[in-house]
Amino acid sequence: MRTRRWLAGGLGALFVATILVACSTGPDTKDESAEPSVPPTGPCEVESERGDVVHTVTVDGKQRSYLLYAPEGLPTDERLPVVFLLHGLGQEPADAVAYTGLDEAAADEGFIVVAPRGGEEGPGWTVGTEGQSADAKFIAALNEAVVERHCADPTREYAVGMSNGSALAFELACTGDYPFAAYGGVAYLTYDGCESAPPTSFIYFHGTADAVVPYGGGDTPIGKFEPVVESLTSWLTLDQCGEPEAYEEPAADLQHFTWDCPSASVETYVVLGGGHTWPGSEGVGGQGYTTESVSATAEMLRFFDLVRAD
Repeated sequence: MRTRRWLAGGLGALFVATILVACSTGPDTKDESAEPSVPPTGPCEVESERGDVVHTVTVDGKQRSYLLYAPEGLPTDERLPVVFLLHGLGQEPADAVAYTGLDEAAADEGFIVVAPRGGEEGPGWTVGTEGQSADAKFIAALNEAVVERHCADPTREYAVGMSNGSALAFELACTGDYPFAAYGGVAYLTYDGCESAPPTSFIYFHGTADAVVPYGGGDTPIGKFEPVVESLTSWLTLDQCGEPEAYEEPAADLQHFTWDCPSASVETYVVLGGGHTWPGSEGVGGQGYTTESVSATAEMLRFFDLVRAD
């Protein structure tokens, strides 16, 4: 059975290579040192700005920065969906936005993008702390700030990440303490002591020829990684999922699995021969094959129900 063939093969991931995607203009910067208060849930009482602007939020006495991308033309007094984009290791937030194409997608579909900068020095996220790192606290503060300051809808917050950022996204999901309605990840799926987490909906992508973190797991120069299939199986067990509800091969280099679980939805795309890249992007030199058969960005937005009706 094809499902069993795939389950025996596995998945893997992480992001350690520096991705440099040039942006033609840099965003403005705004300094906000005040800690955010408890976010409101009613109608928006502030007019949210438009454009791309770097903001700061103070967490444990330290200023942390994030890029807000709010497309021109969106209502300024209505609460809008927000997608948190967690960059890969060595990648700046603006580069991650350009690499994934979430800026263009936000303009087309009507949502805002928040791209925080991980780490206090070089960009990167601390993972493996069960959601107790300074980075995790930063994301918690941002959950409040984007609702309070930028008219985000607290019921429609989503987190997506590439590699190191994907690892953080699933670590946040594992704690059950964050208000994200669903998650999306590319090239790093983690599951570590998540048994008490609530049912979690997510969509995940991984290439079978990822040379940074092997699809089948194992020891690498940057650490040891579990096969993705093991992490995925753990999440499916948590979500009480059975066999895949649907399996298809939409292209010669692509396998797509769908699970309809009692309280969650799960989808996985396996890119045959795929490298350590974001599916549907322009690719990154030296990181292997990038499929054009599927757009991770487009599929995540479909999964999150953020695609406008024609």
